[in-house]
Amino acid sequence: MLRRLVIGAAVLLALGVGALALVPLVVPAETVRARIAAEIEARTGWRVAFDGPVSLGVFPEIALTAERLRIESAADAHDALAADVERAAFGLALAPLLSGSVRLTEIALERPVVRIVRGIGQAPESDAPEADSGALAGVAIDRLTVTDGLLVLRGAAGESRLDDLSLVLAMPDPARETTLEATGRLDGRTFALDARVDSPAALLAGEDAAIALGLEAPGLLPARLAGEARAAFSSPRLVLRDLVLESGESRLAGAADIVLGGTAPAIDLRLAGLLLDLDALLPAGDGGAGPRAIDLSPLGVVVGDVELALERLRVAGREIAPARLQIQFEDEAASLVVDEAGFAAGRLSGEVRIGRDGARARVSGSLAARDLDASVLGAALAPSLGAADAPALAGLVAADLRFALAGETPRALRASLNAAGRIALAQGEARVPALAAVAPGAEATRLSQMTLAVELPDLTRPVGISGDAVWRGERIGLDGSLDLRALVEGRAAPLDLALSAPRFEVGYRGTLAPGGATAGEASLRTGSLRDLLAWLGRAPTTPGGLGPFAIAGRVDVAPGAIAVDDARLSLDGASGTGTARLLVGGARPRLEARLALDRLDLNPYFGLSAAPSGTGDGGGWSEAPVDLSALRALDAILDLSLGALVFRGIETGRVALSARLENGSLAADLQEIALYGGGGNGRVEVDADPAAPRLGARFAFADLDVRPFLTDAAGFERLEGRGGVRLDVSGRLVTQRTLMESLSGSAGFAFRDGAIRGVDVTALARLLATGIVDGWRLAEGARTELFAFEAGFTIAQGTARTDDLRLVGPLVDMSGTGAIDLPAQRLAFTVEPRVALEQRRGEGVRLVGFGAPVRIEGPWARPRIYPDIAGVLQDPVGAYARLRELGTGVFGIDLPGIDLPGVAIPGGDARSAGEALERAVGTEAARGLERLLGVPQAPVPPPPAATPGVDSPAAPPPPRDPAVEAARGLMDLLLNNR
Repeated sequence: MLRRLVIGAAVLLALGVGALALVPLVVPAETVRARIAAEIEARTGWRVAFDGPVSLGVFPEIALTAERLRIESAADAHDALAADVERAAFGLALAPLLSGSVRLTEIALERPVVRIVRGIGQAPESDAPEADSGALAGVAIDRLTVTDGLLVLRGAAGESRLDDLSLVLAMPDPARETTLEATGRLDGRTFALDARVDSPAALLAGEDAAIALGLEAPGLLPARLAGEARAAFSSPRLVLRDLVLESGESRLAGAADIVLGGTAPAIDLRLAGLLLDLDALLPAGDGGAGPRAIDLSPLGVVVGDVELALERLRVAGREIAPARLQIQFEDEAASLVVDEAGFAAGRLSGEVRIGRDGARARVSGSLAARDLDASVLGAALAPSLGAADAPALAGLVAADLRFALAGETPRALRASLNAAGRIALAQGEARVPALAAVAPGAEATRLSQMTLAVELPDLTRPVGISGDAVWRGERIGLDGSLDLRALVEGRAAPLDLALSAPRFEVGYRGTLAPGGATAGEASLRTGSLRDLLAWLGRAPTTPGGLGPFAIAGRVDVAPGAIAVDDARLSLDGASGTGTARLLVGGARPRLEARLALDRLDLNPYFGLSAAPSGTGDGGGWSEAPVDLSALRALDAILDLSLGALVFRGIETGRVALSARLENGSLAADLQEIALYGGGGNGRVEVDADPAAPRLGARFAFADLDVRPFLTDAAGFERLEGRGGVRLDVSGRLVTQRTLMESLSGSAGFAFRDGAIRGVDVTALARLLATGIVDGWRLAEGARTELFAFEAGFTIAQGTARTDDLRLVGPLVDMSGTGAIDLPAQRLAFTVEPRVALEQRRGEGVRLVGFGAPVRIEGPWARPRIYPDIAGVLQDPVGAYARLRELGTGVFGIDLPGIDLPGVAIPGGDARSAGEALERAVGTEAARGLERLLGVPQAPVPPPPAATPGVDSPAAPPPPRDPAVEAARGLMDLLLNNR
């Protein structure tokens, strides 16, 4: 039995194989090919041509294989289709084939090239034909596959290519689930598509069917897009209910009504959701600056309305919440109406219309904004405006704008922008870090109570800008205009601004570049620079001056640099020109400047008048630290030239000065100074190192006309001649006292061919030889001629020493040595005077020694002067008597008949004699020096009558000023003690 079953199965298998082998003989391939072509044309209207050989095979399955298959659409089709397939395989069902009919089970296309040209034929006049669910059952196939395909879609907007197309469509039963999977590259961007329909037959019958769609396109969509709905189709209408769309964080729900057929599908879409993230749905662009043409092909693809009700809309990194939008698609245009949009804590509304004008895109619309928070708005717009370091701004912004654009490219579109309307800021507050460079303190960067209005007539004309704000307690007004179109086009924009405040006026007329750089004419004017600086928290330390001030010039502001050229300035009556350049961004700011003034009067800035006045409250050197921090704040290269420099009553000629400040070290060269018929030069060096600050000064002046110099300097007209002064010193600049204690170097002076007016040295010597002169009697007609008056000093650790003090004239010859203790303000000198005295015997004129050295020592303001002999201070009368007895010098010459008013020779009391000696020489010398320095002369009361045995009360010393007292001591030494 088993044997019979095996033999029977083998026979049946042989019969089956034989039957399959007979299929190509029973059903010729040409017949199958004709049936397939007819079936495709009947159901699609496409013509099919087999340009290559065909064959019917039975292994491994029954299939018709064709080489070089060509498919074309009907001649009158609205969209032309042409497909060339390198190889096609059609799977066939066996039973229908044996009965003489054809039923396709599978279609496999290899390397098809499909070209579709849209809109070349006449559009259909009626809706799409009624769908036939029965016909759909007749074309059911188990599987359709496409391998390595190419689809080219060409239309009015251009051409799109779908390369490397692979597709699998599975529809074994139209009444059951159908799936589609496809991958490829769309215009160079990869994609993957999957779709599912529960029942294509039910869908086409007008019944509900569940559909689902998924799309991944990394070059187009940052996240996967998925959608599902319940769909019903009743030709030509497709209704989607329970529609859900998801992509990334976005999730929308709603419904759609789509009418197919005609020139474009018509849609009515209503969607709502918590979030629509357009940044995750739209491809990244080129920032609106690219040269490529704007793609207007989406216009006209669909018509109808889309309504969106969103809790949040995210676009360009910003969120709008809520957002109520309506979009209308027309044949050649689209419009967006914003019913409500929450943005920057305020509300936006408006509309935008996009249309086609030939090859150009045309955009127009309006925008209204209310109560926008300026701080939120500024933070949102700063990245796109390239203003990450923009001032922090708060307040409420309102706007009413109308705008229009047209162009073929995004760049041309942006450049064509025109707008009109108004933008306003109210209740504004701002923090401007740049203001910290103008005034100190945290509040210096704050602007309050701001208002600002920008009026746009249209962008072909400059926009008007006006407003005001409170800064440092005062209101500042703003008025100006700006060419906004130039900024929009990326060009430097003409800018005209004026600031007005109670203390100043500022103007600017020039350009503003998109990056913030400016170049143009700027000006500043104030009635009092002193008040302005004090208001800015930078009160000047000078006691006077700094009144009316004005400056105007060309200012160029670029990142890291400010340049001022062709500047014209005036201050306190002086005027001049200059240039400057300030570089910032390094370790320290760097200033390079050149300034030329016609005349600079320094007296107001030091609280001085042309004639010195007052003696001050005298004292020692200051112990206050010298502040050199300003020298460490910046680096600088300065060139200064003056037509004239005024200090006290001194007025120079031309002055040229150059200075270099580098890393806290200052070197200033006085290259030229014209001074009273002579001139000179000098150099000052300051090292502001906090650990070891130092000062060095070197000056040399020659051929000065001494009398006008001293007359202008201090009203001292007694000294005549020509000469020079030299100084070369250095010291530690910690305090005034430290400088004096560490001062080292050299100094000297030399005058020639002059005279001392009002003083007769010979007469003075006669008085001193006969007694103590109480008071200095100046005679207008008196005069002492001088050949030379000079001395050189060596300075070490604050002590100045000389061994070559010399005063030479026809009637006088004096030499001396000594030292000046600068820190203690004391001096100690010994001089050897020789004078010419007229002898009674008619022996002519000869120089006679004084008979003893003269000692000058003590505080340099009021030193003690006396003959350098033992006991002179204890017994002046006895000392004078011994000198006369010795017959030395002037003291040994008999000088009878001398009767000068004001000369008193007290006798008997040594103490009274010593005081009289000090008063006669020291006091009168000091008064002479006060005239030299310009100190007002207080009336000197007559000395009280000397009473034998009774001490005269000492008069209280007058107030002393250190600088004046120092000069007094020096002149006591040089002029009054011979």
